[in-house]
Amino acid sequence: IKCELSVQIKEDIFAIYTHAAFKANEIIDEHVTPDKVNFFLFTRRNPQNYTEIDPSAPEELSNTTSRIVFIIHGWLENRAKQWYEDLKNAFLNRNKEYYVIQVDWSDPALKPYVLSSHNTKDVGEWCFIKFSCTKLEPNIVPGHIIGNFVVDLHKNYSIPLDNFLIVGHSLGGQISGYIGKKVKELSGKRLPRIVALDPAGPLFINRPEDERLNKNDAEVVHVIHTNGGTFGFEPSCGTIDFFPNGGSRQPGCAKIDLLDITTIPEPVYCHHQRSWKYFIEAVLNPGNLVATKCKDWSNFKAETCEPEQVAMGDLETKKTGDFYLETNDEKPFAKKNDETKLENIIPKIST
Repeated sequence: IKCELSVQIKEDIFAIYTHAAFKANEIIDEHVTPDKVNFFLFTRRNPQNYTEIDPSAPEELSNTTSRIVFIIHGWLENRAKQWYEDLKNAFLNRNKEYYVIQVDWSDPALKPYVLSSHNTKDVGEWCFIKFSCTKLEPNIVPGHIIGNFVVDLHKNYSIPLDNFLIVGHSLGGQISGYIGKKVKELSGKRLPRIVALDPAGPLFINRPEDERLNKNDAEVVHVIHTNGGTFGFEPSCGTIDFFPNGGSRQPGCAKIDLLDITTIPEPVYCHHQRSWKYFIEAVLNPGNLVATKCKDWSNFKAETCEPEQVAMGDLETKKTGDFYLETNDEKPFAKKNDETKLENIIPKIST
């Protein structure tokens, strides 16, 4: 199985980098249906034992005043991944009042990349619309599926939009953008914050803003770039963009050689996965991993930046622009002097 999966990954990557898949929209007609997107709830009362949410009757969430965090995985993943568990635990450790929902869209996510990327819109929109519509179309993309769910919780279960936080990695980051678009379409309001962890770049980089994650998808679109130009989206695409170590290659990861197919996928995934590794550390230690606003990485290295800083784990900041920082090559990733860089700023922890 591992061998077959490795071959599939290598074939998909080869297709991406030879541009063989850019006609996807012309050849794909299959969408993701709601039964392919599942929701698993964790709370302080049940931090290790989930409750699977029925989106048609989400009574477990009715009238809650807690912040509800949706975590959305990327390509070739599912909720059994260890980072899903680690990020869920990080949020519950940060604030025991949080509700954490792990989204599992593994059925469409395990398809070849060109198909999975095409279906991100379906997954995202459904989460916020599904239950506020009297008639549903039979084929809805993942982004739309989650979007429908959120709007239903807002409209029919009295949960303020300000209570929602959407966190997505890779294709999950692009799904987050579709969720934001759907929420705005259905409610006339924007989500307060999306956190996109190295949102997927291949097959999205040349799309118009309304077909990918962009700064208008929420009041704050908080993006962490770690593998830009390979698996991640390279340019700024949020209201606040973090570029650890320049945003494309991370210390401690093996060098990527796209001409040597035997080096893929492990080195690529190392850089790509650093986004959620950094974010987990930032959630647990919100005053660490301090970034500085700067024009680009060269100016950051030359120390010719603006005197404006923010911690990567500050989930209340309204600052905008591009922020750069250096990390260690292994955990703990925060440099020792991070805590002393950020003066008079203590990230708030909302419930």
